[in-house]
Amino acid sequence: MKKLFFAMGVIAMSLTALACNNQTEENKEVKAIKAEAARIEKMSSEELAENINKRSYSLGANMGMGYVFQFKDLDLAKDDLQDAAIDFYLNGDVEDKKLQENGSKFQMFYYTRVMPYMQAKNTREAMEAGGMTEDLPEIPALYDEEYTKKFVTTTLGSQMGASLIDVDDLSMGWWLKGFNDGAALNIEGIEEMDNMAAMEFIDSQLLMTSTDIQMELRNLQIEMMQKQQEKMIKKAEEAKEASAQWLSKIEKKKGVVKTESGLLYRIDRQGNDVFATEDTDIVEVNYEGKTRDGKVFDSSYERGESISFGLNQVIKGWTEGMKLVGEGGQITLWIPSELAYGTRGAGQDIGPNEALEFKVELIKVTPAEVVEE
Repeated sequence: MKKLFFAMGVIAMSLTALACNNQTEENKEVKAIKAEAARIEKMSSEELAENINKRSYSLGANMGMGYVFQFKDLDLAKDDLQDAAIDFYLNGDVEDKKLQENGSKFQMFYYTRVMPYMQAKNTREAMEAGGMTEDLPEIPALYDEEYTKKFVTTTLGSQMGASLIDVDDLSMGWWLKGFNDGAALNIEGIEEMDNMAAMEFIDSQLLMTSTDIQMELRNLQIEMMQKQQEKMIKKAEEAKEASAQWLSKIEKKKGVVKTESGLLYRIDRQGNDVFATEDTDIVEVNYEGKTRDGKVFDSSYERGESISFGLNQVIKGWTEGMKLVGEGGQITLWIPSELAYGTRGAGQDIGPNEALEFKVELIKVTPAEVVEE
């Protein structure tokens, strides 16, 4: 049978962000979780069937099977992995910047370390199975000073913890029970079984069938998507209101002009009498873009070179704004979201309904008719 893969169902990639203001209270929470898991382990078969928290058990069993089937070659300590998951669940912040950074780093570890390792290992095993003993590929090490086993353990454990934070009716004791059951599967010889036999074997080792587990996870995924959508809608509404208030304050500043479209601008340095007039004109500029909280999300200054583009290739606020300043001049634009990226936002830094600020130096204008020639 082809290798079984169980999706971890990880909703967010992240590392633990500790909040250790009350270590004693946190220790109590950890002890309470493990005490609940120990109590569950002592239940009879009848008590387990009667009291099972299906959602929590399904999440744990799925992750435990992922530990066995997907990550067995990583040689991670199960208890350390669980501790990292619990730690993140209790203390982690899914909004922390480390979330994306460590997710990207783990992906690099997978592509640059795990994949070459698995390829060499599989090739070597296939050659040995065919009776070859010479010119066998060397299996590279998985870990080094940058990608340590501790980093991988903490990262994967934190992924698990992050995926549990917003789950309603979660019992970490039942999650631990499910994880331990899934991780305890003896997969020796399972890859040689056909699909039906493999599933029957797995089902015999768990409190729930694989089918029921996957059903629970699908239902949870639907719920989480709905919650995420509701969260995004609320965040967009809050951003729209905050952006309007921010622009209202900007409008009152000295030298700021408001156009009919709602664009706000201020001429910081008057250029010459060469202006862009058509949407197809090409402008060369240096610029810096900021969110309303002052974060720089894009800057030609930081890249050390100017940029050229047609005014019909940018957001509406730029198309309009760059016709308001002469060549050699500088303008600051405060752009309402409907003239920027609207309800869709752009990338990680620009959310839905976000107003933006740009400082722009107009270096050169190339009229459309010159471009066509």
